[in-house]
Amino acid sequence: MVRNQKSDHPTSDRSWWQRTVPVRIRHNSRLIFGSIFVLVITGLILGSFRIDPIVFTQESQEQTTNSRFNIIGNVDLFDLNVPHQIEMLISPGDYQILMNDYQRLGLKTWVPANITIDGTLIENVGIRLKGNSTLRELSRNSRGWGRSGRMSNATFDNPSTLPFAVSFDEYEEDVAYQGREELAIRPARTGGTNINEALALQLIADSGQISQDFTWVNFSVNGYPSVTRLVIENPDKRYAEALGLGSGVLYKSTSTNRFRYFDDIPLSYESDFDQINAKSTYDVTPIINLLKWLTDVDAETFENELAEWVDIDSFARYVATQDILQNFDDMSGPGHNFLLWYDLVDEKFTVISWDMNLALGAGNFIGGFGGFGYGGGNVLKERFMRSNFRTEISQAREELLSFWVDNNYALRTMDQLADVIPLSDTLSEEEFLRDIALTRRTVQFLR
Repeated sequence: MVRNQKSDHPTSDRSWWQRTVPVRIRHNSRLIFGSIFVLVITGLILGSFRIDPIVFTQESQEQTTNSRFNIIGNVDLFDLNVPHQIEMLISPGDYQILMNDYQRLGLKTWVPANITIDGTLIENVGIRLKGNSTLRELSRNSRGWGRSGRMSNATFDNPSTLPFAVSFDEYEEDVAYQGREELAIRPARTGGTNINEALALQLIADSGQISQDFTWVNFSVNGYPSVTRLVIENPDKRYAEALGLGSGVLYKSTSTNRFRYFDDIPLSYESDFDQINAKSTYDVTPIINLLKWLTDVDAETFENELAEWVDIDSFARYVATQDILQNFDDMSGPGHNFLLWYDLVDEKFTVISWDMNLALGAGNFIGGFGGFGYGGGNVLKERFMRSNFRTEISQAREELLSFWVDNNYALRTMDQLADVIPLSDTLSEEEFLRDIALTRRTVQFLR
């Protein structure tokens, strides 16, 4: 049989496309090149847009992984070496609701606002009034406290002076700014710098205790005159994670906390504690058990068994810290300000400092502590100071004083902080120097 002559050179009459591209690709060429075209066009369209990453975090081994949209911003808000500015816009109607609900009903109602932090606009955040003693000055027929008769310069006539809580995920689920879901814009005294609170937080952190990050900002609302404000991180789920204490539950005391046992029903303690994390797996039962034990225990058993309930060393340092820093409004003060961490492994509580704005002379209108004399507003602290644990408190006090006072550590730290405090429309150079001098006088005589 004679073969076809063309079969000796089968590719001689075929095109480059047929010779080099596999059959399977040639058959699907329209689909392949169409997809490539779509990807190229999409890249060109979206290339001019910035897409912030979704950050995945893990709260603890007991909780499911929680994702959230994290707004990166331009600079680290808590970098003290960089000047910061926050501008807030609230609609007139929402501002009226915020004001009326507090003045008439005593409610701190959440309302929406737009906030610009160091040039980064975040829309539809939640804001509400924050504070207790400070806000009493905003209530009708109320009186304020402070060095000059007022605890702060807060007034509804200038919303830039008001203390606010800011929640990035109040209206937009799982939104955070630089990993934080909430910020606290602290109260500001007239002509004040809040250096007393910042210094207290810094000294607490430097002594190895748990504290909160802080920064100063030039703050304004709706174009009103700006105010120099201290901003600190508000305890949230991320804060609980960052404590580095392992698996546990964080609780925040409310201003109406009675710190006493009622019954074994968690709902009975809703007005006393806010649970910060692990809400789907735990409740306030550990606190209920502690309060029940405190109710029934006699003095001898209290001393013998307290270490099974509370971390003694950290509690002694907490009590000594509040006394040295002259914080009138701690866990035993009128605001009942403190955090409680419950360790799920060793099943013990750690008491954490919170809200130090009346420390270092800002609360000296009370007349002083008189050693350990002030503190009868919380049964745990009161019994702790009356017991033989006074030895641990005294030892902690000596160690803290040695660290803070020797070599003028507290004064040097204060001078470093003072260098980064910004002036504003309502804080002049003269007022700044006067406030620094007042706080410095207190720090010089820490005992």
